[in-house]
Amino acid sequence: MKTTQKGTWILLCIGFLLAVGAVTAIGEEGGTTVPPAYRVLVVDGTKTLSSTMRLVGLASGIEQSGLADVTVLLADDLGSFDDPLEDRLAPEQPYDLILLVPRGVDDGTAYAIWMLVGGDPNAAAGVAQALSLLGAGIETAFAGTTAAMGPTDDLWAALTAALYVQEGWLE
Repeated sequence: MKTTQKGTWILLCIGFLLAVGAVTAIGEEGGTTVPPAYRVLVVDGTKTLSSTMRLVGLASGIEQSGLADVTVLLADDLGSFDDPLEDRLAPEQPYDLILLVPRGVDDGTAYAIWMLVGGDPNAAAGVAQALSLLGAGIETAFAGTTAAMGPTDDLWAALTAALYVQEGWLE
């Protein structure tokens, strides 16, 4: 491994640990961890080992924060604008957040990881703050190769979130 690659991986790991520490600190009150209040679905359409490992680290960081329960769903050939939940049964209880991670996030053929929430994320300060923190975590985990896009950033994300609310995937 080249020195610049080692340095990049070290910086990535340090940044990720700092992001996990910040999320964990938010989830603690007086030394006790708050039980998970949110349900997160991560839809993994990646095809490379590098992308999968980055996604595992991100999902683990969310889970370790203690703020959310994370479910990972694998999707075959998930392109940037594909609907991976189209032929699946909706869950018994809807999720609070869905992350759609398409193939191509490492090679630049996919420009975004979609963060989907029901309703207006700016209506509640906590949701907007969580999306901002999660977006920073995504950009750190994927070393700037992709951007985190939510319903206020892109019309596709807003329309897909509205569809998932109607189908029972999002709350």
